[in-house]
Amino acid sequence: MKHSLLMLIVSFTSTMYAQNHVKWTFKYISKSSTVIATGEIEPGWHLYSQKTDENAGPIATKMVLEPSKNYKIIGAAIEGTIPHEIFDKNFESTVYLFESHYAAEQQINLKKPGTLKGEMQYMICDDTKCLPPISVPFTLEIN
Repeated sequence: MKHSLLMLIVSFTSTMYAQNHVKWTFKYISKSSTVIATGEIEPGWHLYSQKTDENAGPIATKMVLEPSKNYKIIGAAIEGTIPHEIFDKNFESTVYLFESHYAAEQQINLKKPGTLKGEMQYMICDDTKCLPPISVPFTLEIN
């Protein structure tokens, strides 16, 4: 019984992660005091730029840092790649999307070394369907 339950949990977990379609990496660059997120998007899938109007339909990609006394967030995250502008028939609106690669950076003012926690929030779609919004947490040691 325990073995069956474990197999069910592993199966569900791998199905959940298989639905992600983006492999994320995160790093902190101390010289520029910048948090960088990069995502490699599987072929046939895309995600949406923060340039996409929130009323257009899809959920835009967003880096969210947890507030901390160790740092101050400076402005909004800046996307490091240029999105494609298209008219999406599914949403009946103009959207901005990324295929294959996504990059964003968030500048912070470091007050003291410590742990930085955050998450990437986004929606991944192909030409016919979108998956429910996804949130990928990350933790970085900053100094």
